[in-house]
Amino acid sequence: MSELLTLSEGTVLTHLVTRAELSGEVLPASDDLRLWARLADGDGVPLAGGGRVRTSMDTGEPVLTGPGGWLAGVEPGQVVALRLRGGALELSVADLEDVPAERAMRVVQEFGEQALDALRAFAEGLEPSPGVPVDVVVLELLTKAPETFADPLPPLAPLLRNASLEVRDGRVGIVGAPWDVASVADLAPPDIVRLALVRSALRAHGEGTGLSKAVAYLSRSETVLARIADEVEREPLAPAVAEALPRDEPAALLLLARSAEGEGRSFEAAGLISEVLSLSPGLAPAEGDAAEYAACRTDPGAPLPERAAHLFRQLLVYAYRPARRRLIEDLIGLSVRVAEPALADLALFENDVVGEFLAARGDWLREDEVELLESWRRTPLRLWEVLDVSGDELTVAALSEGGVSEGGVSDGTADDGERVTLTDELLPGQALPGDLMLTRVLSDGGGPHVFGHPFKVDRERRGEMLALLTDPVDPYAVAAFFRRPRRAPGLADGSGAP
Repeated sequence: MSELLTLSEGTVLTHLVTRAELSGEVLPASDDLRLWARLADGDGVPLAGGGRVRTSMDTGEPVLTGPGGWLAGVEPGQVVALRLRGGALELSVADLEDVPAERAMRVVQEFGEQALDALRAFAEGLEPSPGVPVDVVVLELLTKAPETFADPLPPLAPLLRNASLEVRDGRVGIVGAPWDVASVADLAPPDIVRLALVRSALRAHGEGTGLSKAVAYLSRSETVLARIADEVEREPLAPAVAEALPRDEPAALLLLARSAEGEGRSFEAAGLISEVLSLSPGLAPAEGDAAEYAACRTDPGAPLPERAAHLFRQLLVYAYRPARRRLIEDLIGLSVRVAEPALADLALFENDVVGEFLAARGDWLREDEVELLESWRRTPLRLWEVLDVSGDELTVAALSEGGVSEGGVSDGTADDGERVTLTDELLPGQALPGDLMLTRVLSDGGGPHVFGHPFKVDRERRGEMLALLTDPVDPYAVAAFFRRPRRAPGLADGSGAP
């Protein structure tokens, strides 16, 4: 500790304080003041004027505490400076109007270089995180140039973020660093570095900077290209980034196509995908997109019911694209994984993914297909009671709150007298009279049909479910309904298809 005191003598670190911090009489020490948290751990460090500054972990994150009133006189929004002088910490309010710019640039450069080194070490399995600890870099700077922190500089966290670096839990990494280490566990070390560098180039792109290196990294790894393409579809490119991408590189064109798809411009995306494949035949991500776009053009000689089944499959493919997959994942997070097929159907309609599909790709569809999809959008989610099962036919009745007696037993009537007979290969073999299923009965152009996966609902909870089927239906409430199902004799657990 004596060596640390000697090395840090004269050093001043700053922090922008908030009202909550002043109220609690603590200063966060994860980032800006991390070196002082290291120094004040254990017995603490004397505070000039009396008392000691100590590091506390009571809240889970390191904070500096001091004697009562040690932050008196500091106002919210001011920058406090903590300087180590003569083995004690001096606290004051800093004036940052005349910041030594050369030293600030030196700090940014050092953090940037070490963040890149940390990324490479992480990729090779030598470090647990893709970021470098703040205090480690500060000590490196003090070793190389002791005068670096002799005068107050802007607080480190905002200074580094403004320089397109990321600060997470006391560590600094390049923009796009894989902080979720599990997300890159299946990637080879070079691909981990490429992935982060491409993310950084796309997210931190500015005027006068090119993207040729990023495109080169993408061209060397189809794995990284597929990952980045998915991310671009979820978060489409900024106009300046799209403009900077070269139009003669397959990887760049794929990103432009995915960005267009993410913004609902499927026709533009399809044209770009054709360009990609003309330049790079066999590029897997582009081939998959091309096949999906081609599938929107159905066989005009096929009967509508056959095309309807194909359209529903295309809707599911569209729902699982990167831009919308989170809608299903969010529902799964509230429910149970085994209910995913039914939850995908729920996401399609209650989040109007069908409407997005029509807006993006409707011009590829035939008139009767568009009319069919529009009718699907108007079809509500309902609770159905199985009345009869015979061969491959299933007769069901739609229930409403009015169709349930005071004792919670169905009176056997549909909400509007509607009874439907479905012809299906699977459902009749999975259902029994009296079962309740939550589903959307759609027209296939020839008659009623269940395309999705129904939820089986516990009869004891039918009233609870019917109360959720208001207009509009909250898909998250429905998904949560199946998280803790109650098992009744002879019934499934409430989360699968009947």
